[in-house]
Amino acid sequence: MTTTAPPVWLLLPGTPLSPAVWDGVRAELSGNGHVITPEIAPPPGYRGTGLQQRLAADVAESAAAEAPWHVVGHSFGGQVALELAIARPDRVSSLTLLCTRDTPFPAFDAAAATVEAGAVDVDGTLRRWFTPVEVRDDGAVVRYARDAVATADRASWASALRAIAHFDCSQRTRSIACPVAIVAAEHDTVSDVGSMEAMHRRIPHSEFIIRAGAGHMSMFDDPVALARMLLGERRDSTQRRR
Repeated sequence: MTTTAPPVWLLLPGTPLSPAVWDGVRAELSGNGHVITPEIAPPPGYRGTGLQQRLAADVAESAAAEAPWHVVGHSFGGQVALELAIARPDRVSSLTLLCTRDTPFPAFDAAAATVEAGAVDVDGTLRRWFTPVEVRDDGAVVRYARDAVATADRASWASALRAIAHFDCSQRTRSIACPVAIVAAEHDTVSDVGSMEAMHRRIPHSEFIIRAGAGHMSMFDDPVALARMLLGERRDSTQRRR
């Protein structure tokens, strides 16, 4: 009699966030497999291309013994997840992309310079990431994000922002063969709905999901709902397109 091994979840955070952003989701998923939340730490001062590929290779090496993985990436972590799925199709069972894009976002070149100079608007960042109600309620993930932004390594964060500004794997995403869920937030102004829908159309076997009324990090405000979504459940307010 054969037994099926429990799934392995590989959760990749955005920038300048740490694996702690997944703590609530990890708690919900832990009863449904093993959960790995590696650090995604861009080297300070990195100005070349291929940073997401380099970090994907690091992740693949560190978690190799526990492959295959169900890979989930948010924002910058989603771009690392894309590179992981492209480079190691033998190790990626499924891919979930949360508020990320496979094309450049040039405005982040200027944002990187601002961050590197030390001029970070913490409250403004939170307003871009969360809805007004979420910021007002000041829940656990909002407090976590506030601290993460305020204490971030500015040089490392700037490296990630520059990498996002120039990242373009749009000609290679069509090679991804595993099942892919692409989840957009209605009010995300960077990984906007249009860019994410275009990515969906490039990736075979993908489904496209829009979280109505959500901001860039709103999904983390309800880790139970996010975990259920990853496990295949959908709330009634979620809009879906294929």
